[in-house]
Amino acid sequence: MNNLLVRISILSISLLTVMASAAISPALAKIRQAFPAADITMIKLVLTLPSLLIIPFSLLGGWLAGRMKKKTILLVGLLIYFLGGVGGGLARTITQLLIIRGIFGIGVGLIIPLSISLIADFYEKAERAKMMGLSGSVSHFGGVIFLLLSGWLACFSWRYAFGVYGLSAVIMFTVFFWLPEPPVKQTGGPAKATLPWQIYWCAFLGALMMVAFYAAPTNLAMFIENQQKMYTSVTPLFKDKAELESSLAAGTLAESVRTSFKENGIMISERASFAVKEPGKSWLIQDRSRKFVVTRIPDGLVVSTERLGRPGISGFFLSTMTMVGVFSGVILAMLLRMWGPYCAVVGIVAMAIGYALLGQAGSLIAVLIPMVCIGFSSGILMPLLLLRVARIAGDTSRAFSMAVVSCGIYLGQFMSPVILKAASAFPGQDVFRSQFNFLAAGLGVATVWSLVSAMQSARKGGFEQYKTVKVPGH
Repeated sequence: MNNLLVRISILSISLLTVMASAAISPALAKIRQAFPAADITMIKLVLTLPSLLIIPFSLLGGWLAGRMKKKTILLVGLLIYFLGGVGGGLARTITQLLIIRGIFGIGVGLIIPLSISLIADFYEKAERAKMMGLSGSVSHFGGVIFLLLSGWLACFSWRYAFGVYGLSAVIMFTVFFWLPEPPVKQTGGPAKATLPWQIYWCAFLGALMMVAFYAAPTNLAMFIENQQKMYTSVTPLFKDKAELESSLAAGTLAESVRTSFKENGIMISERASFAVKEPGKSWLIQDRSRKFVVTRIPDGLVVSTERLGRPGISGFFLSTMTMVGVFSGVILAMLLRMWGPYCAVVGIVAMAIGYALLGQAGSLIAVLIPMVCIGFSSGILMPLLLLRVARIAGDTSRAFSMAVVSCGIYLGQFMSPVILKAASAFPGQDVFRSQFNFLAAGLGVATVWSLVSAMQSARKGGFEQYKTVKVPGH
């Protein structure tokens, strides 16, 4: 099948799958501001609730594909995707928004199994492998575009960010006019096979991986825009107006200011600078990478940490994370030949370092570096998990094994904010840093466990199996 329009139609579907739920993550901070009474976990569910609906409806989509026309299922899925995606911008309450996001998850669930099966339906052998590789590249490219565009739109309004899902209308058009119904292939009927217990273990590992990885897209926008209140001073920070003007002219802090901060558990160095943010209303104190805003209120002064950036920045960071993941996935075969069974250890260490750095980040550049680490890790760990599944499962049960592991992965995405809510009491300057520090500690424990496993594998000749390894999708 060499029809260019058919290729475009099939590959365009891949644009809508990877990072579909996370596409509006740059708008989470604005959504939180729009619904201030909602719990922060409810806000994060806007991102992860679709994953819960994807699980049953991806299985349903696969079941329906053997009983009705695939093009019909695909068009219905795209229509639901469009309505549930763009419709999020019309929600008036957090409950409405979550319901609409659930509808969106149904659409994604119906599309996902067809995005891969259509390639198998229309193409054979080398051409099929080539299309699989192109599909992976297009899907990650779609994730980057969605994140960048939604971040830019979120700068204007959180409602506009949902407009990125309008792309599905164009893809619906291409599918309707350019994609023929796939040819029906005769099979001997589905083979029944009992899955090895290791498959369920892989599904559990996939869930844990997503609990950790999804902490980045669910938290980043709110973390960057978070302006945390440190304390309220009911007494002036300066003795009089003359001392205030003198400090502003010199750009330095009076000793009385340092004393006030110290009494509230904040140490300010001698190098700290002092400047006007809004004349007569707020002032900025910068101490190395830390920034504090002092705001005048009727009965005193409020000292808060300054937000690190705007929603568009989080979109750029998340798209950078995705691109780094693509790169590390592309070179994975080379990394496996170099590090063998220790490759998983490297991936877990990279993610642990990323969250440890995020827990201490005080500037935008200090946020970008951890995102690179986390992206590099995801590009290694996910293909390694799929490789393990392919190695464990037999030919007759491989498809169902992948479906079971995918269910674990999407369940982990949904559970990420729920599980990490319990980590809010972990040491940290705010709820976000507490969760990042908790993940860094947990990944540190996982590193030790994976290192022991890698050493055992190496002693059994584990390096040999990676010399000619082929990575799924590459």
